[in-house]
This record gives sequence, C-alpha cells and structure tokens, in this order.
Amino acid sequence: MIRKQIFLGADQNESLKRLARRTGRSEAFIIREAIETRLAAERKADGAWEGLLDRWRRAGQDQETRSWSRDAIYKERLGKYGPADDDTD
Repeated sequence: MIRKQIFLGADQNESLKRLARRTGRSEAFIIREAIETRLAAERKADGAWEGLLDRWRRAGQDQETRSWSRDAIYKERLGKYGPADDDTD
C-alpha cells in the first residue's frame, strides 16, 4: 500500500469517526472503500460512454443505407431559403 495524507473538514472528520466506531472498521478502510466505490462508478460510466461511441462508430460504417447527405441537405436549404446572412464567399 501507498501512504497518503489528506485534509478533511471538521464535519467530515467527525462523521468518519462515528462511522468507524459504528461499523467497527478503521477510518482508513472506510476511506479506501469510499474511493473504490467512486472509482467503480467512474469505470461504469466510462464503459457506458465507450459502448455508445462504439455503436455510433458501427453505425457510421454503414453510411450507404443513409438516404441523405450533408451536401444534399445544404443544397436543399440554399434552394429554399437562399444563403444565410452570415454566408460570405
């Protein structure tokens, strides 16, 4: 294990002491457990995000099934509404 020093607010310190007494666990154990819980939540969120990105990437590989293109939509917009006020050539 690696030793770390941390600063706690007075309320946090008292809450930690009470929890340690009530559960019979050390303050260090409770802090490690809290850190691991937070890191596990981050890993889960990262995994969900990666899964979503993978689905988007796979969907992007199948662009032939798409019935529109960015250029076609832009040309249609220009035909209907003309260039936007900020379109300068």
